[in-house]
Parts: sequence; C-alpha cells; structure tokens
Amino acid sequence: MEFYQIILLSIIQGLTEFLPVSSSGHLILAPLVFNFEDQGLALDAILHLGTLLAIIIFFRKDLKDLAMGLFDRKSETHYLAWFIILASFPAGLVGLFGEGWIEANLRGPTFVGANLLFWSFIFVVADRYNSKSTKPAGELNQLSLQQVLFIGFAQAIALLPGTSRSGITIAAGLFTNLSHTSATRFSFLLGTPIIFAAGMHKLLQFITHPPSEQTYSNLHMLLGLGISFGVGLLAIQLSLKIVARVGLLPFIIYRIILAGGILLFY
Repeated sequence: MEFYQIILLSIIQGLTEFLPVSSSGHLILAPLVFNFEDQGLALDAILHLGTLLAIIIFFRKDLKDLAMGLFDRKSETHYLAWFIILASFPAGLVGLFGEGWIEANLRGPTFVGANLLFWSFIFVVADRYNSKSTKPAGELNQLSLQQVLFIGFAQAIALLPGTSRSGITIAAGLFTNLSHTSATRFSFLLGTPIIFAAGMHKLLQFITHPPSEQTYSNLHMLLGLGISFGVGLLAIQLSLKIVARVGLLPFIIYRIILAGGILLFY
C-alpha cells in the first residue's frame, strides 16, 4: 500500500469518525472510488486507535471526572458515568453478534447510499423537532435513564454502514430535547467505549488471524496513527462548533449529495 493511500484513509477515518457523515460508509467507498486494495485489520485497528486517542485527549477533563465519579455517589458525574456504560451495551451486543452478518450482507454501495439518504431525512426531522420545541433545552446532568437508553439503542443502529454513529446519537439527543451542544458532547463521550471496543476487536482479529502477506510497514502504521489522531482532534472541534451554530444541516446536505452520487454511479 502506497503512502498516499495511507494518508487518504487516515484523513477519512479521522474526519468521518466524528463528523456525522458515516465513517464506515466512506471507508467502504474509498477503495471503490480510488481503486485501493483492502486496508486490512492491522491498519483498521491503528486508525481506530488514532481516533480513540483524539477523543481521550480532547475530552480528558470530562473523562477524568466521569472516571472519578463512577464510585462516588456524591459526585455530579456519578449517574452520567454509569449511564454512558449502560448506553454502550446495545451497540456492543449488536457488534458482538451481528457484525459478521452486517459485514457479509450490508457493505455494498447501494445499501450505503440508501442508508445515507434515509438517515439524512431523520436528521432533518430531529433538527426541526428540537428547534421548534417549547421545552427548555436539557443538559447532560439532567439526562434520565429513558433518554440514555434511547440514545444507546440509536447508537446500535449505527453499525449499519451509511448511518453515522455521531449523527444518529446527536439526532437521538435532539429528540430527547438536549441542546445541540450537549447532544454533540454526549455523542462523543458515549462513543469512547465503542471506539475503544472496535479498535481492540480488530486488533484481536489481526493477532488471532494474521494475514499471510502484509502490504504496509510499521512506518505506514505510525503515519496512519498520527494523521488519524490529528485530523480526529480537528474534526471534534469542527463538529462541536458547526452543530452548535447551525445544527446538522451542512452535514445533511453533504450526505444527500454523496448518496445521490453513489446511487447514480455505483
């Protein structure tokens, strides 16, 4: 695999992991559009590790407070920390038992395009519902168990290529009347265990089923790690600012254009 291919895949992973445009959909389409070979499990794991490091560094204070609050009932973050763990279970179970079937049956460009389009309209509804709500916007420390489970089950749907984990959890947060900023922050905090689990799962697959031939070096993987980390940090900042100011609309427009291109040409 050439250096430019590693760079492109790393940028795609770093951007699309946190922007609500579907990272899995883009990583499926990139080899088709640019005629790449499959990047393999090792590089997949490294790119996930880069985005995991980005979210840990960016939200280091929040994650520290959540970790400290886990076993301190008097802490303001006690319930939120357990809620995040609880909300991670649906996606974890779907990934554990359904990933193989999804990989085998739902990775085609037609499904990715249709799913991009379908969820774009759901995101429009979520944005409009939230902006027209007469209730005061909720914040993270006001989340109820029902709201958390709703967002957690929404995250499980994101395993379908073309959905977007960040997009569907932000939309679910908007439906539960979280403010745009709180919905986005909760989406990223909720994503931390899932991104970690996905990276570790791919790494374990690579260790237990190593490829007979590897087409990239340790330098390739180090480059991928660094770029996905740096671009991931930038994407988190961009997502927080854009969603807070104008909602999901810019991402919805991009998703619809991308879906149209996929369905027309693939």
